[in-house]
Amino acid sequence: MMVGEGWRCLWDARAILGESTIWDDRDGCIYWVDIEAPSINWYRLRDGERGTWSTPAWVSALAPRASGGFIGSSADGFVHLDSAHQVYQPIVHPIPNPKVARLNDGVTDRKGRYWSGSCDSSQWDESTTAEDKESTLGNLDARNTGELYRLDPDGTVSTQERNIVTANGPAFSPDGKLAYVNDSMPLVSWVYDVADDGTLGNRRDFLRFKPEDGYPDGMAVDTEGCIWMAFYESWYLRRFAPDGRLLEERRLPVMRGLRPAFGGADYSRLFLITGSQGYTAERFASEPLAGGLFEILDPPAPGVPNTPFAG
Repeated sequence: MMVGEGWRCLWDARAILGESTIWDDRDGCIYWVDIEAPSINWYRLRDGERGTWSTPAWVSALAPRASGGFIGSSADGFVHLDSAHQVYQPIVHPIPNPKVARLNDGVTDRKGRYWSGSCDSSQWDESTTAEDKESTLGNLDARNTGELYRLDPDGTVSTQERNIVTANGPAFSPDGKLAYVNDSMPLVSWVYDVADDGTLGNRRDFLRFKPEDGYPDGMAVDTEGCIWMAFYESWYLRRFAPDGRLLEERRLPVMRGLRPAFGGADYSRLFLITGSQGYTAERFASEPLAGGLFEILDPPAPGVPNTPFAG
């Protein structure tokens, strides 16, 4: 285990496109997926035992399900997953044309509804470096095929936002009344009001970034209502106050942070999966821990416990 200032690498996993870091109270494991090497992976905190299940198709996100296993986002839409029994069972595909967009990040809200956004397929598949991504910024109107979906426990799917290039998140305030959503390519983070029935409203900018800041990716919220945001092509994990003020930066040994998540018995520990898509041997030599699973040491506040998908 390698330890640095403010972090330690729990697993030098060399994930290609790691996503969806999530804590599971049921077995005391941190889970994450690798979209490009299709798999669900887990790391048990108690003893460091780890495992990998190569899934039948790529999975981009997962969250614990109250009825057992996980709810997930995948090549086949929303799916029921159970890594212990190798279950991969499609439920419903929310995207009208899967050739132009695909599901990306996903989480549950405080009432056990599952949210997952999509991203433009061509942009994602063709862009593996910061330079590639920046070159697409002038063409975003042709690439905003992504949407944000909500899957209710009864199986109903609704579209809550449209015209997104690369949806990441969302993340929800401790009381569940605010939702934060990143559109990574336009370098914007939005905040919405969340009605009791899960409808989003009153969208406004939370933050806007520059390419040199990195591309806002996954998020986690702590009990003080602060947002921990990972940045693709940046060396930093950043913590923002609910009013958007930058409170803290954690310098990492890798450039591609993808999604943080709180876990541990009291949710006082913070974890982050990273990526290495397109890395050459030379780049691995300069970032040997790229694609690793990290723990971010001593966060100032614990996280909000996960709510399992209620369906």
